[in-house]
Amino acid sequence: MALAELPRGSKVLLRLPNWLGDVILCTPALAALKAARPDLRLHALVKPGVHSAVEGLPGLDSVLTLGATDFWGTLAQASALRREGFAAALVFPKGFREAALAFLARIPFRAGLRTDRRSLLLTHPVAFTERDWHQHHARQFAKVLEPLGIALWDEGLSFPLSSRDHEEAERVLREAGIAAPFAVFHIAASKAPRAWHPERFGTVAKEVEARLGLRPVLVGAPADLPVHEAFRGACPSAVDLAGKTTLRGMAAVLARADLFVGNDSGPMHVAAAVGTKVVAVFGPGAPEKTAPYLPPDRFRVVYGGLPCSPCRQAFWTECGPFPSGKPPCLEGIPARAVVHACLELFGKRG
Repeated sequence: MALAELPRGSKVLLRLPNWLGDVILCTPALAALKAARPDLRLHALVKPGVHSAVEGLPGLDSVLTLGATDFWGTLAQASALRREGFAAALVFPKGFREAALAFLARIPFRAGLRTDRRSLLLTHPVAFTERDWHQHHARQFAKVLEPLGIALWDEGLSFPLSSRDHEEAERVLREAGIAAPFAVFHIAASKAPRAWHPERFGTVAKEVEARLGLRPVLVGAPADLPVHEAFRGACPSAVDLAGKTTLRGMAAVLARADLFVGNDSGPMHVAAAVGTKVVAVFGPGAPEKTAPYLPPDRFRVVYGGLPCSPCRQAFWTECGPFPSGKPPCLEGIPARAVVHACLELFGKRG
C-alpha cells in the first residue's frame, strides 16, 4: 500500500470502538499517532457510554458523542460531520455502519480495516488477514494507521484521570472504611454466561485476604448487587462499592488497588490502563486477542482452553449449560487456579 501524507495541521476524525475495553485497547494506537504526527488535530467520535473513558485523553482536541445510529440518525450525523470540515477519518471499529458514516460525511481520506464488505466505502482499506485476526486487539486497531506509515512501538494503555476523579475515589474509600492495601474484584459481565461463579470469586477473595493481606473490595453497577451477595456469602469481610462510583471514580479506585481480579470485561482493561496488577478469568473469550495489554509480570490469565474455545458465544447452541448455568469453559476452572495466579503475581507459592 502506498503511504498517504496528510497535510500538516489536518483535522482528523477518530471513530473509536463501541465498547469500553476496546476503547482502552485503542489508546496505544492513539499514542503512536500523536507521537508520529503531533501537528494533527484529533477529534474522537464515541458512543455516549464510553465518553467518560475518552474525555481528557492526551492529544485529543475534542470528544464528539455519537447520536442515533438508525438510518435518519446516521444521515443527520453525517451532515453534521461534513460541516466540521474533516480532512481525514480513521475508522477503528470493523463494522459496515461506522465506515458508511465517514463515507456519507464526504471525508476525503478514510482509512479502516478491510472487513464487513466495506472496502468501497474507504479510500484506504487496510488488509486484514487470518493472521491479523488472531493478533491482540491493540495491534488490530493499530493496523488502521498503516496508510500513514505508523505502527506501534512500545506504547501502553491510557485512561484519563483528573484530580476530581482522585478526590471521588478518596471520598468513597474513606466513607467505606477502606485503607490500603486492598484488592478489587469485578465479578459481573455483559452476559451472565461470560461471568465465572461469584461464590468462587468469593473463595479467591478470602484466600487473597488471608495470604496476601489484601482487603477485598467489590465494584460494579447497582444491578450487580444480587450477584455480589453470593460473593459475600463466601467472603463476608468484603466491602461492596457497587453503584457508589462513577466510571472514572471506579478507575481512580482501581489505581489505588494492589490487585484486580475479575472476568474478561471492560473494568479489567481499565485496571490494566491505570497500572494495577490483573488476574483475569477467561471462559468463552480469546485471551490471545483480549488479555490485559500489559508486560507479562503485571498480569495472569486463568483460562480453560477447551477444544471449542474461543467460541462465538452463542450460548446453549454451541455448548450445553451446567446446572449452574455456566458453560463448560468456566465451570471447569477451580478457585485454587485463580488463587495460585494471584499468589504468583506477588512472588508467593500457591
